[in-house]
Amino acid sequence: MINICITSRLSCLPIVIAHKKGYFEEFDTDVTLHVITHHKAILALLEAGRIEAGEIPSIAYLQESFLKKSKLKRVYKGLMLYRSPMSFYSRFRFRQEDISRNKGYFIPVPHYNSVERLLAEKFLEEYAPKTPIKVRFMDTPSFLEEKEFLKPSCLGIASDQLLSPFLKNYHDFKDDVNLPLINTEEFLPSTLLAFSGECIQKMGRDASGVLLAVKKAIDFINESSLNANSKGWDDLNLSQYFPHLRTADLKNLIFSNPLIKRGVYSYDGNSDNLAPLLKDSYFRVIRRVLDADAIRPLLDFSEILESLEPKKLFDVRKLSSFQEGGAKQQHTPSLINYRKLNAVRHLIVDLNSVALDILQGKFQSRLNTDETLLLDNRVKVLVNAMIDSFNATLELQREEIAELENLISILEIKLDRSAVDLQYSEEKYRYLFEFSREAIALVDADTGNILEGNHQFRNLTGYTRGDLTKLTIEDIIISEQIAPQLKFGTDLSQDTMLSLPDIDILLKDGSTIGVDLSFASILLSPKKRYQVQFRPNLDRKEQERLQHEFISNVSHELRSPMTNIRGYLEFFKTDTALPYTTEHKNMLEVIDKNAKRLSFLIENMLKLTTSREKDEKDDVVEIFDPVPVIEDVIHMNSHLAKGKSIEWELSLKKGLFIRGIRFEFSQIVTNLYVNALKYTLKGKVSIILSENANHIDLTVKDTGIGIDPNFKNQIFDRFFRIPSADNKRIGGTGLGLSIVKSLVEKMGGEIFVESKLGEGSTFRVVIPKVVTSS
Repeated sequence: MINICITSRLSCLPIVIAHKKGYFEEFDTDVTLHVITHHKAILALLEAGRIEAGEIPSIAYLQESFLKKSKLKRVYKGLMLYRSPMSFYSRFRFRQEDISRNKGYFIPVPHYNSVERLLAEKFLEEYAPKTPIKVRFMDTPSFLEEKEFLKPSCLGIASDQLLSPFLKNYHDFKDDVNLPLINTEEFLPSTLLAFSGECIQKMGRDASGVLLAVKKAIDFINESSLNANSKGWDDLNLSQYFPHLRTADLKNLIFSNPLIKRGVYSYDGNSDNLAPLLKDSYFRVIRRVLDADAIRPLLDFSEILESLEPKKLFDVRKLSSFQEGGAKQQHTPSLINYRKLNAVRHLIVDLNSVALDILQGKFQSRLNTDETLLLDNRVKVLVNAMIDSFNATLELQREEIAELENLISILEIKLDRSAVDLQYSEEKYRYLFEFSREAIALVDADTGNILEGNHQFRNLTGYTRGDLTKLTIEDIIISEQIAPQLKFGTDLSQDTMLSLPDIDILLKDGSTIGVDLSFASILLSPKKRYQVQFRPNLDRKEQERLQHEFISNVSHELRSPMTNIRGYLEFFKTDTALPYTTEHKNMLEVIDKNAKRLSFLIENMLKLTTSREKDEKDDVVEIFDPVPVIEDVIHMNSHLAKGKSIEWELSLKKGLFIRGIRFEFSQIVTNLYVNALKYTLKGKVSIILSENANHIDLTVKDTGIGIDPNFKNQIFDRFFRIPSADNKRIGGTGLGLSIVKSLVEKMGGEIFVESKLGEGSTFRVVIPKVVTSS
């Protein structure tokens, strides 16, 4: 069994790919992967022989190679994993003079002995050579990197946008600073795969299997980056190894990054690129300068790569790279000072052993204690107490996790029940759809294809189920207004409701039939559909014809007697010889108002009939100023406001001209103005005529009872009146707004309404403006 430890940085992607793709098993190697937060822990486990292999920084490997250690405690290089085109990033573009000498800064790095730390150190020396900067390098796990980077005292970070994707939103000094250190196109050896001494001594053939699998994984990554349609990633779930990355789809992040195509994943590394960083630098433990000639053989992978070329297992111990295992010249650590006291030395060894156990998940490991009160025993007791407290907290978290798992199980059961209920609902819906009395068809909102038609629809049109699958809704509707209004394939985020009366549809036998269409948008699965209802309109047209014929006859029959009534009434009002008392005059006034109201209703019904029949022989179309017409309407109907506390606001711009019939325009104004007076007991009524680009806006606004939003779309229907106590008290026929809408559309305009229940209504009529030559 080969235990390999990695961090959650993308630099270890080849090892993860080899594990996920089964390359280790392909080379008869049994491997387990463990994710550890920090490179320091991996180095400690390698040195102690607790793991067989791991991902470590290249610079940390160089330091290990120069230390005097036995072969069992040495760290042996395997393959290069990642090469970085590193740059320096910050939250802002700071200049040399912006840096305070008295302020302390810090820079996050994955390991103190890493390429990132060396580059950040050299960058600050070259960018601000005359300004000594107090900088502390902080070893930071990858999942805390962004959090530390955003702290105010963080000066910046040395990395690239693949290892740290969040950096694409911040300042890259490579864009505006001319420093050879960061403007070079060369890649710096970042991390490599290393083996422990015990693994090399005891598991030589298994180590070669690991090398072959990782090399194959690197080849797979580089080949996939050149082929955007590669399907080799479809079966991989990488999120468990890189949970800190914000990108939802890790594969998209990898494919979209140009660094992959440039070959950042490579099993070979050029150590000469490190020379500018290692110049005049020494490590804090060995206190030695590392020049290019000293490190070149340590990062030379040519012998290992040549031995891997046959792609067969072999004993790596036969290679000189695994026989020497370090630099030719070894150095004694100068800062490690072991105490001579046996008790302290044993305590350190025991603590180190327990720490390594915990790193490997053995949380029950403890220090051996006795009954003495010696200092080392006290420390052991305190350490054991600390571990017990840690385990108690961990146990509580495990219990919480168990409760969450139980809750998830319950939710899964409920989800299964919901799925069953959903299936029952779908079957019920399908039954209601198929045997509905209405002819209904389902249409794809993207393409307009007919997906399905129920039994009534198939009987109406004569099409079979097989015929419908080959048709679109536009194939059977004889009209050019369907596609522009529905906008198939666009604007799918909004709901659509559309009614189209008097549409002819094509039947299977070639004949046509008139229907009324009703479109309603519905959402089935992730796609939008239209539910279309087809209602034959022959009976409706016949009913409307009889209804309008009746209204026309009644209106004409009422018109003659009303003319006589108003004529005699006017005679009585103007005859000064008659001895009228005040009471008589009031009675005549009431008769006159009701006669006018009755005449107005008769004219509305007649206008409805003539509009329906399009009888315009006596109408004269002319260009006129609407202001005099509006003023006449206001003067003739102002008596309706008597006894009410109503204020008027008139704002009529003169000199504007429209095209139409004066009487029809007066009907528009009259109906809107009379409605405003009727439904406003107290408050304010406004009539505004204004100019807007190529249109004229007529606005009639009141502070009356308002319109119930449930009936807002029905107020322009003929004979419709909102069912309420106020409407019953006020009275009316429900024809006014219907006449207004038809007359406005006849003039080429539009009408809009805004209303709040209890606050009032605003009707706005938009009519094309006519430009006259003076």
